[in-house]
Amino acid sequence: MKRRWGLWGCIMLSVCSLAWAEEKAGQGIYEGPVEQRVKALAAIQPGLGGGMNEIGSRFANLYWAANGGNWGLAQYQLKELLEAQEVAETTRPARAPMLKAFEQSYLEPLAAAIKKKDLSQFNPRFAAAEQGCNACHTALGYGFLRYHVPKRPPPSWLNFTLKTPPNYDEKSEPK
Repeated sequence: MKRRWGLWGCIMLSVCSLAWAEEKAGQGIYEGPVEQRVKALAAIQPGLGGGMNEIGSRFANLYWAANGGNWGLAQYQLKELLEAQEVAETTRPARAPMLKAFEQSYLEPLAAAIKKKDLSQFNPRFAAAEQGCNACHTALGYGFLRYHVPKRPPPSWLNFTLKTPPNYDEKSEPK
């Protein structure tokens, strides 16, 4: 008998939790004044940590692609990294000035080296960008976050050694 009541209690708790979540979601982002709905959406935006995971992954892929001679992939990874950074600038506007400064100081010079397919320019610029990442983390109180590129390419479905030119054009992508 106790077992049946325990099971019944779990079922009721699950049903009530789902109903409460649906009710909150409905009120928060689908109903009510637009300002309330926007505030509800803003409140659930992820912090910078999630975006930084994507940025860090793309940063490593960018490194391995350039060093493997796949300049097209390096260019694409940098473009996607910049888009992730743009999202971070929008969702965390207090961090936007530092992110924009990082882009100008480190990512734009990397883009120029990629365009030239010049590894002798790319690698020192990449090392400077890596140091810039860690300096930024320290300045913001996250000195325990020390970025470094893995010693070997991560297990990936990407071919870092495919020889391609850096001629990716986002405008040619279907929307």
